[in-house]
Amino acid sequence: TFFGIVDFLSTAPWFIEQAVTSLGWIKSGSDAAMVFRIFRIFRILQLEDFVTAFSKLDNVFRASKGVLKAAGLMALIIWVGCGALFYIFEENNPNWRQCDSSISPEICYGFESTAACNEAYPGQCTQSAFTNVPNALYYTAVFLGGEWGVVDFTWPGRMVCLFLCVAGIGLYSIPIGTLFDSLGVVLGIGDDEDEEDDEEE
Repeated sequence: TFFGIVDFLSTAPWFIEQAVTSLGWIKSGSDAAMVFRIFRIFRILQLEDFVTAFSKLDNVFRASKGVLKAAGLMALIIWVGCGALFYIFEENNPNWRQCDSSISPEICYGFESTAACNEAYPGQCTQSAFTNVPNALYYTAVFLGGEWGVVDFTWPGRMVCLFLCVAGIGLYSIPIGTLFDSLGVVLGIGDDEDEEDDEEE
C-alpha cells in the first residue's frame, strides 16, 4: 500500500545507516551518517491521518483572523516606528563604535559620529549596530522577541527599550489569547459547563 511504502522509506534508511556503520564504511555520528536521517521526512506524507485535527486548527485561525490582522498591523507599526527611533537616537552612539588598536579609546569615543572618526582616521573606525534603518529594524525585531543583542543605549534609546518591553508582552499575549479562546470555542470547551448551569437554573 502507499502508506506501507511511506513507512518503509522513512525507516529503512536507519537500518542502512546501522549496517554501513557496523561494516566500517562510515563513522557513526559523522555527516555522512546523519544524511540518512533526512529520509525520515517521508513521514510527512502521512499527514492525511491528521486531516480532522488540521481542519479544526484552520477553523481556529479563521475565527481569530480579525484579531490577528489587527495585532499584526499594530506589531508592524511598533516595529517600524521603534526601528526609526533607534536609528535616530543610536546612530551616533559611540558605544557601538570600534576603532583600530592604534587609536586610543578616548580619541575613538570622542568623535561625534563614526563618519567623523573615519574622516580623521580613514578606514580605522567601524560601527556594526544602528548604521541604517534596515539594520535598526533587525535589532528591533530581536528586541521584540525578548532578546537584547546589544546594550549601552543612550537615554532616549533606553526609553524606547522600556516601551518595547511593555509593548512586546502585549503583542505576544493578544494573538495567543485569542487563539486559545477560539480553540476553546471550536472544541466546545465550556459548553458542558454552560449546559450544567442551565439545568441547575
